[in-house]
Amino acid sequence: MNISRIIPSIAILLLICPLSAVAQTSGASHPLIEDTFLLGVGGFFPDKRFTIGVDGSVPGEEIDFDEIFRVDDSEATGAIQFRWRFGEKWSVQGQYWGVSDSGSSTLQEDVHWEDVIFEAGTNIGAGIEVDVARVFFGRRFSAGPQHEFALGLGLHWLEISAYMEGQILSNQGDSEFYRGSVSADAPLPNIGGWYKYAWSPKWAFSARIDWLDVSLDVYSGSLWNAQVGVNWAVFEHFGVTASWNFFSLDVDVDKSDWHGVAEITQDGPFLGLTANW
Repeated sequence: MNISRIIPSIAILLLICPLSAVAQTSGASHPLIEDTFLLGVGGFFPDKRFTIGVDGSVPGEEIDFDEIFRVDDSEATGAIQFRWRFGEKWSVQGQYWGVSDSGSSTLQEDVHWEDVIFEAGTNIGAGIEVDVARVFFGRRFSAGPQHEFALGLGLHWLEISAYMEGQILSNQGDSEFYRGSVSADAPLPNIGGWYKYAWSPKWAFSARIDWLDVSLDVYSGSLWNAQVGVNWAVFEHFGVTASWNFFSLDVDVDKSDWHGVAEITQDGPFLGLTANW
C-alpha cells in the first residue's frame, strides 16, 4: 500500500480526537441520524487488486493484473452518495464510483487469453475498468437521538471490462497485432445493514456492510461492500466526512463472449463533504 495516499485521512482522524473531547452537548441528534436528505461527494483513494480469467476451448490460468502489469497503483477517483428518508422508518440510499487502470509489461512467461497465447518476452499492454452503482432500501429497527440501527435489501449494478493487446504468432508463423477484450454488466441483489452513533451533535460514527453470495443467470459468486467512518457537522447543513471503504467481488462469468472469472478488491480512504437538509 502507498502510505502517502492515506496521510490526509490520518490527519483528519487525528484531528477528530481533540475536537470531540471539547463537545459539550449530548442527547441531541446529529444530521446523519436526524435529517431527511444527505448528499456526499468526495475522493476515493483505493488500493486495487485485479485478477481476470478468460477461458478458451479449455480453462486457462487466471491473469494477475497487479503482478504482471502493475495496475494496482493508487489513483484518486470521484465518488458520490445520497440518502433520502421517507416515512418514519424507511430510507433509500445511492452510491457510485468507478476506477480504471492500464499498464504494460514484458512477459516473463506465456499468458493465455481465450485460445490466444501471448508468449514470454513479448511486450504486452493491458487495462481494466470497473464501475459500481449501489441502491439500498433500509428499515430502521432501533433509533434514538444518538443512535440508529437498520437492515435492508439492495442492488449493485456492476460494469467490468478488461483487455490485453500485443504481438502474437499467427497460424502461418508471422507476427501480428492482437487485442482481446471482454466485458460484463449485471445487477446483483444483496442484503446488509448499518449502525450510526452520535456522541455529540457535531460528531457521529457510522458503519455499514452489504453481502451477496448467489448464482444469478450467467453469474455466480460473492460480493462484500463495507464502510466505516466519522462525520463532523461543521455547520448546520454542511459537514466533513472521512471513512475507510472496502469492496470485494469474486464472480464466475459464463457468457457467450466471456467464460472465466473476475476477482476484484478495492480498499482505501474516502474523504469528502456532506450536505444535509
